Amino acid sequence: MKQGIRSGASALAMMAMAAMPQVSHADEAGQQSGTVGLEEIVVTAQRKAESAQKAAIAISVVTAEALTKAGVNSAATLNSVAPSLTVAQGGGATTSYFVRGVGNFTNNAYSDPAVAFNYDGVYIGRPTSTGSAFFDLERIEVLKGPQGTLYGRNATGGAVNVLPAKPVIGKLMGAASLGYGNFNAIDGDAMINVPVGDNTAVRLAGKVVDSKGYYSDGTGNTKSQALRAQILTQPSAAVSLRLAADWAHNGGMGVGATYDGLLNFTPGAPASANAPANYTYVPANLGAWSGLLSPKASAFFANTVIGGSFISPAPLDKPFINDTNWGVEGEANLDTSIGKVTTLLAYRKSTLDDLFNGAPSFRGARTKENSHQFSAEVRLAGKPIGPVEWLIGGFFYDENVQGNSTYNQYLVSSIQSYTIGTKSYAGFGRLVFHATDHFRLVAGGRYTRDEKRIDGLANTLLDLCTNAPPPAGNGCFGGPSVPTGLTLADIAAQIPASQLPAGFPTAPGDVRPFGNAGNILTYAPVAVNKPLNNNRFTYRLAAEYDVGPQSLAYLSYETGYRSGGFALAKGRETYAPEFIDAYTAGIKNRLMGNRLQINVEAFLWKYRNQQVSHFGFGSDGLTTYFTTNVGKSTIKGVDIDFQFKATPTTLLLGDVQYVDNTLDQFTYNVPRGGTSLPPAVGCPYAPGTEGGLPVYTIDCSGKPGLNSPRWSLNGGIRQDVPLGDYTLQLSLDGRYRSNRVIGFEYLAQHNSGDDFTADASIAFGPQDQRWQLTAWVRNLTDNNVRILTQYNNNVGGVIATSYAPPRTYGARASAKF
Repeated sequence: MKQGIRSGASALAMMAMAAMPQVSHADEAGQQSGTVGLEEIVVTAQRKAESAQKAAIAISVVTAEALTKAGVNSAATLNSVAPSLTVAQGGGATTSYFVRGVGNFTNNAYSDPAVAFNYDGVYIGRPTSTGSAFFDLERIEVLKGPQGTLYGRNATGGAVNVLPAKPVIGKLMGAASLGYGNFNAIDGDAMINVPVGDNTAVRLAGKVVDSKGYYSDGTGNTKSQALRAQILTQPSAAVSLRLAADWAHNGGMGVGATYDGLLNFTPGAPASANAPANYTYVPANLGAWSGLLSPKASAFFANTVIGGSFISPAPLDKPFINDTNWGVEGEANLDTSIGKVTTLLAYRKSTLDDLFNGAPSFRGARTKENSHQFSAEVRLAGKPIGPVEWLIGGFFYDENVQGNSTYNQYLVSSIQSYTIGTKSYAGFGRLVFHATDHFRLVAGGRYTRDEKRIDGLANTLLDLCTNAPPPAGNGCFGGPSVPTGLTLADIAAQIPASQLPAGFPTAPGDVRPFGNAGNILTYAPVAVNKPLNNNRFTYRLAAEYDVGPQSLAYLSYETGYRSGGFALAKGRETYAPEFIDAYTAGIKNRLMGNRLQINVEAFLWKYRNQQVSHFGFGSDGLTTYFTTNVGKSTIKGVDIDFQFKATPTTLLLGDVQYVDNTLDQFTYNVPRGGTSLPPAVGCPYAPGTEGGLPVYTIDCSGKPGLNSPRWSLNGGIRQDVPLGDYTLQLSLDGRYRSNRVIGFEYLAQHNSGDDFTADASIAFGPQDQRWQLTAWVRNLTDNNVRILTQYNNNVGGVIATSYAPPRTYGARASAKF
């Protein structure tokens, strides 16, 4: 299979080296209209409108038409259009964004993302609130590398800007499309733009997505609805006002997964291809699309995983998603004698109620959470003063999150309640000095102050077996496991009062028999109530040179910062910010009479104080899950993207990215002794102590960074075939990614392997595109692409993997006026 994938990738690179990348998507409209040259696309990534080819930054841009052809209707589907971006969906509605390996798997209320997500110019603090924004869009911008000046906090890896289409004054227009595919997938959207008088317009848009799950247990399904309304008015040439509101609901069962197998503790066993020392690997042999809840998966879990752990089997809780997000914003632009003033005010609210199995960490993990955020940004883009362009601005962000979570792993359950507040203040500025007509120097800076506070309580219930495990004893098979509940009261209601620890739930007390098989139930509360303040000045220095009328070279140095956060763990309550320094050299070119575009970027990133989440000891001796600053990385590589208008009706697209992401320093501690087994990891470890407690120190230095393929190749072709007054449009795209690490422990199962996917579509309609019929297929070769693999030593050493969608196909009808 791997050889076939490599062959496919080689053929792809030799044919076109092209895919659906970045700026190349911007020119598909020009391709279809039969123009000779490539068209320009305007971006606003630097807080001003400019051609993407004139923006001296590392940026990928995908237009609305390219998004439609690629079937991008959620955050997860962005993987197919932005080579430097990796999107991984975790438990519940959590979405993790990685740019060249910089990202964060543990996106919860206690931590922040490493890639900033901005919707309609508004920073979205919770990654659970980013999934339903992908309809009626103007474009998506992916900024690669730290964005410490104009975007600020939590953009160490980069930023994703999702930009909806704005109302158009003086034009009545509308559009609608309806698609149907396998898995009973229905995808419909509609838009109408209505002029109101001479200087106002209203735009309404909506979207519905509904499909069955890819896994046999029904998981991996999608049920979402979204609406957006905007009104734009321009009472004079100097003033514009825009109000926008949006609402979205996500349902279904959430991301699915399938058991790969388990690691059995086998003292003295040598390391093998599938298992580290002291462990042997038992494959599940379920196939990629079994799911965790299917009869075969349930039998494997009960008989092999739980049975091997000498406790009673209990079914996994059925997962679900029930999330609602909405927001309002107002944008005002005013041209003055000194420059343009932009004010953006926004309020957003999110309500979550999710239960997931964590592939495969939990019997049931449920979160019920309410969050709301208010943000305000004011910018003044000043009129040039001699050879100097300038911009100054201020930013304020206020977020509050309140929720309850429970994480049940059969023998241990953590029940958490928390209220977390964040206030962030920033001032920023940017100067561009035109030294000559062709040479410019750029300097930008931003000062950020983050003020956070947590008031949280974690109650840990531990189900202990007092009997010797097999084969020396009978263990506690037949005894109970900890029931699932969102609060202590929920759990206590499922346990006889005589079996609860004395003093429960107000204070730890004497243990009592839990059932009649030798179990006892203990519990310990951990309260965390403290502030955390961080300050940081980040900046960018750059030089730009116009090599020719359509060639731009640039050098830059930029710093980034991600704020610290919290954990509900004794002695581990807070962790520090992480930082990144990025060196970039690039050149952007248009050649051959504007028919050939070649952009090249070389980069070197230094990542330090890296935040990593893992199991370890709290100062009270309890095993817990927390985040610490343990890492340093060096990330370097080259990114080449191009497009070639071979004929007025033929467009070739391509991107090649090479990334060397190496962990220079990556050590952490896990518990040793007692009931703790030797760590099942693919990194060397040694015994030690921390705070007087026995630990294993694991050293993964020298390993590759997570979610960072060394090679990424995208390739594609667009061909128009004129048929009188009609046009037949053919599209073929492919994507190759080399092996990447998709799990924290660096086990053999955490290697994704090389993968190759191909998409194709054929569309027919009149040349003015007032209507169009499209047939499409994605993942044409039906390859199983691994996106996330998790190992859980607390539940029998089980390993499970989530996959990208299998082959999907369907048809879509669209019309516009």
